[in-house]
Amino acid sequence: MARIPKPAELRWLALFLIVPFTGLAAVVLTVPEVQTVISAGPIQHGHAKVSCDGCHEASTGTVRQQAQANVKFALGLRAHPVDFGYAEVTSATCLGCHERPNERHPIYRFNEPRFIEARATVEANTCLGCHSEHTAERAFAEPTFCVACHEDLTLKNDPVDVPHVTLIADKRWDTCLGCHDFHGNHAVKPQVTLATAYDEDAILDYLAAGDSPYGAKKIYEAKTE
Repeated sequence: MARIPKPAELRWLALFLIVPFTGLAAVVLTVPEVQTVISAGPIQHGHAKVSCDGCHEASTGTVRQQAQANVKFALGLRAHPVDFGYAEVTSATCLGCHERPNERHPIYRFNEPRFIEARATVEANTCLGCHSEHTAERAFAEPTFCVACHEDLTLKNDPVDVPHVTLIADKRWDTCLGCHDFHGNHAVKPQVTLATAYDEDAILDYLAAGDSPYGAKKIYEAKTE
């Protein structure tokens, strides 16, 4: 009758088999051509010259340590897994290139307690709440999401020919981005007449990675290094 391996022997066997393969995989994944093939999907054209490790930072520890930690997790000997190869992309990663002083809707504002109800509707408390990569989309938020925070908006000296209070009463949330650049980084002034606002199709095309109706000139350019 064959001897049944002890648990400790099985763990060492797993490490012996997995570590070499994961190490080889880690080396192979550094080849640009391989990265392109295994990419989760197309990236935004603004990121075309950004390498994978420009957003995906290397995880802490060596490949061997990462593999051992994850094997231990799989065997129930560790409470949590670790990032293998690359760490999770977070808002801090995005802000490393896109943070700027003129931000109209910064992350910290969405995280204020007064917007807790709005966050239940619009998950904009992180960059990835509205933006994603590898989907060929600039943003997947609906143009009407302004209602989550601005339903009670009142202006003392309204500059628009059709007052905001009227647009809100008529639920014309599709017009917001027709005049307002959400992040406020395009070097263009908001329109003051509803007739000159960009139509919804132009906005939808922009959110789906099309050309910007607000023009190409930016107040602050994103960092490239």
